[in-house]
Amino acid sequence: MDGTLLTMYGIECQIQTSPPSTMSPLCAGIDNLAEALNEVVQQYFFLCDKGFARNHVTGMAPAYTFTGRRVVGDAAQDYIFSLKYKLDKDRQSKLQITYKTGEDATNVITCPITICNIQEFSGATTDDSAISFELRFDGAPEVAPGE
Repeated sequence: MDGTLLTMYGIECQIQTSPPSTMSPLCAGIDNLAEALNEVVQQYFFLCDKGFARNHVTGMAPAYTFTGRRVVGDAAQDYIFSLKYKLDKDRQSKLQITYKTGEDATNVITCPITICNIQEFSGATTDDSAISFELRFDGAPEVAPGE
């Protein structure tokens, strides 16, 4: 194989749990992460394209959905679930995601976020509680090479 596979456990996430600078790892209990760019796509059907579309991405609302199990005592989870009945600015934070882009290269995504769709309790009575929440970007992310 000529490339490097992006393995999900190689992705590192941190969330701001105390402004202005305390970042906590977002990893304990998390077993699934899904990215959605939620793009706004304009489609144009020009005469010269004989019925086929040309697409133009004009906007997006990126979001990450995290799922897993509730770990009480984990700083990131305790912070997120303490906000579940809060509104407005109380749901705002900052996210940083680091991931490999090659053998020795990484990218770092940093963006203000809003924490949405918090679900803390789910599952059978003998299961550890299943959780999920979304971290939605507020504005354009900063994407930079990692160190």
